[in-house]
Amino acid sequence: MRPPRRRFFRLPWRTRRQIRADLETELSFHLDMRVEALVALGLSPDAARAQALREFGDIDDARRYIGAVDTDTEAAQRRSEYMSDLWQDITYAARKLRATPAFTAAAIVTLALGIGANTAIFSVVDHVLLQAPPFPPANRLVRLRFTQQGHGDVATPMDIVDYPTQAKDFVGFSIIDSWTANVVLENGDAEQVRGVQVGANLFDLLRIKPLHGRFFREGEDKAGASNVVVLSEQLWRRDFGGDESAIGKTVRINARSFTIIGVVPAEQRYPFTAEAWTPRVFTAQELSDDSRGARWMSVLGRVKDDVSIDAANTEVRLISQSMEHRFPETYRERRAQILSVQEFTVGDLKKPLYIILTAVVLVLLIACANVANLLLVRASARETEMAIRSALGAGRGRLVRQLMTESVMLSVVGAAIGIGLAKLGMTVLLGHVPPGLVLVQRASIDSRTLAATTLVALAAGLLFGTLPAMQVAGRGVADALRGGGRGAQGKAITGRAKRAIVIGELALAVTLLSGAGLLLRSFNRLMAVDPGFRTESVLSMKMALPQSKYDSTGHRIFVRQLLERAAAVPGVGSVAMTNFVPLDGGGYGFTFNVRGRTYARPSDEPDAEVRQVTPAFFNTMGVPIVRGRGIQDGDAPGAPTVYLVNQTFVKRFFPTENPIGQFIRLGWGGDPNEPYCEIVGVVGDVHGEGLGDAPLPTVYASLAQHPFSSLTLLVRTSASPASLATPLRSIVHDLDREVPVFSVQTMAERVASSVGRQRFYTTLVALFAAVALVLAAVGLYGVIAYAVSQRTHELGIRVALGATSQRISTMVIREGLALTAVGAGLGIVAALAAGSVVASLLFGVTPRDPITLTGVVVVLAAVAMVASWLPARRAARVDPLVAMRGE
Repeated sequence: MRPPRRRFFRLPWRTRRQIRADLETELSFHLDMRVEALVALGLSPDAARAQALREFGDIDDARRYIGAVDTDTEAAQRRSEYMSDLWQDITYAARKLRATPAFTAAAIVTLALGIGANTAIFSVVDHVLLQAPPFPPANRLVRLRFTQQGHGDVATPMDIVDYPTQAKDFVGFSIIDSWTANVVLENGDAEQVRGVQVGANLFDLLRIKPLHGRFFREGEDKAGASNVVVLSEQLWRRDFGGDESAIGKTVRINARSFTIIGVVPAEQRYPFTAEAWTPRVFTAQELSDDSRGARWMSVLGRVKDDVSIDAANTEVRLISQSMEHRFPETYRERRAQILSVQEFTVGDLKKPLYIILTAVVLVLLIACANVANLLLVRASARETEMAIRSALGAGRGRLVRQLMTESVMLSVVGAAIGIGLAKLGMTVLLGHVPPGLVLVQRASIDSRTLAATTLVALAAGLLFGTLPAMQVAGRGVADALRGGGRGAQGKAITGRAKRAIVIGELALAVTLLSGAGLLLRSFNRLMAVDPGFRTESVLSMKMALPQSKYDSTGHRIFVRQLLERAAAVPGVGSVAMTNFVPLDGGGYGFTFNVRGRTYARPSDEPDAEVRQVTPAFFNTMGVPIVRGRGIQDGDAPGAPTVYLVNQTFVKRFFPTENPIGQFIRLGWGGDPNEPYCEIVGVVGDVHGEGLGDAPLPTVYASLAQHPFSSLTLLVRTSASPASLATPLRSIVHDLDREVPVFSVQTMAERVASSVGRQRFYTTLVALFAAVALVLAAVGLYGVIAYAVSQRTHELGIRVALGATSQRISTMVIREGLALTAVGAGLGIVAALAAGSVVASLLFGVTPRDPITLTGVVVVLAAVAMVASWLPARRAARVDPLVAMRGE
């Protein structure tokens, strides 16, 4: 026979006071016995007691000894008792949860969704916003940010002369200049890598050590130094197989030979997208006062360890003020400030990521509310069980601890499954991150994330387990066993608690749905913007011609041959080239002046974006020529330079004049005697930066008259654009094997890429809002279903008295809609209050958009109708005889 199962309820251990009292009683008993024995031998009672005390020692010492021994013993007993009780709580909780698989599965799945989503998003937020960059100490590493007359500005080569010589609070400064690097591989093919040209002291400022080889030495960024390059670990492993013997080898970059001198560790490269670093060698022209108006670089600096960031910021601001006094015409109202590398890198990511994190926290709160509702129902069903346990000697603290153990166990199991879901979700999430979010792409679930998940799981278990535990603690044994009287009142309190929880769920869901709705409306408005060109059936591909190999004549020959051969490919309708493709984020601008107009100082001159194009550009891209003519084949070297301008340029600078025939002089040559050039045409506006940005004043020039090393080939075709990628690549390869083709995309894909961030943010928030809506609907369904089950007797009587099924259904649905109305009202108020948070992410929509708020209420009402209809249908089918017989 199996031995009888050990009873779960045992008598509690004796308390410390009881143990001490027992020992003192025993000591007093033996003392009294000795006194009686001495009296029997003829001693007086007082003499007998004195003798006994001498034999037994001082009673206070004995008591202190007993207390000391008892303290150690009891501490060990308490530890043993606690571990024994905890293990019993865990095993009993496991048995109870196994006994109710439906409840357990529902609670765990709900928590896994909430905790998993929080784990995935927190890993991104932690990596991007919370972890310091890997450059010790990271808070000392800063970027200089310039503004002029309220607008963003970048550095000029002379800034790397001015600031290092005047700043005393900095270890040093380094220039960072983006660089297109065509790297020729050992097999003769070429690839384009992300390169930067920097000061020789960059890696000293970063305070990192090379993985292999060395970094730049002082003087290697001066004229006459040999060509050296440092590779990223990724590039070294990808193209050189991770072979250490690559150090010292020569590699061709941009048609020049460079010696590989070192490898940057993968996690410590800076800028974070860079793959190759070379020293930036300035020309004498660049390091002259005449070049102060040309700005295109960035500056990195390191603040001294004993200087505060505020003091360093004040210093660079004062330097910028002194530079304005020295060069008022060029630096008027130009100011410098410093930003930490992390703050600079994060940029505008902070607000969207915190909004997304808030969304998943709301989802977790709704999940916890749902599980709390489930536990309330379960606690109501276990009142008799808890009353019996209390009657058998279990205290309220023990009962509460048992319920909290079950709650924490649910949350821990949900967290374990949630981590698995988070890893799967991260794989999907990172696969859809737009290319511009480099820091997000590098996020992963690490030990910090797991520690945070553990804390969230424990907090969630305590959060949703508190209310059911309080309910049990507040019930008396007699009330629970009686099941009436105050028991009915307890059920009413439970019902009110469940309704309050559901109202809170609905309010949170409405807040989240409102944010998602605003982002969806904004994204739809953004996608409806006309980019200014026809996106269908146009293929684009980029390339870069090394300036060391292609002079202006060679550049024109390459462009002409490429256009001729590309036009001969079957299916090609028209072909063109430009230096910057629309919506790609690239470009540059120059100041200009109009002939006949005077400007007080150079800083008062207007500026415009400049694009170089071939004659067929406007036809290929579908950009209309509004007035005048376009670029023609005759606009070649030796012919008069002509410009086209867009409509925004005309509205801003010639609002009441005809721009055709006007003459302007661009400041790109740096020559004040450069001739004025005629405007011969006006073209439609094209969104160059992004669909959400207004078109900028733009000047179009002939690529033949103004060659540019970076090029984009544009082909309009009647066939599938993707089918032309291979033959066009082959043409470029035949013309020059060292010129790689990269970033091959249709213009439709470029438009989609330009709104990649907005799509990414909107998709995430909408996904979490949908999960929140489903969880809130499930919670509403649970409350109504529970209310129907508690009112079965009442509903049976109503049916017996003549109530129709439709009337019963309407009554139940009305209750669900009443809860929904209260929750929706609170949610709308919260959404209106929080609207300003998402305002910066919206386009064409206000944070209080009535259409969005109305749509959210309609969606919620429809979901509430469905969630209430199912219990209402069950209530309408109540058999009065069965209901009253059950009572």
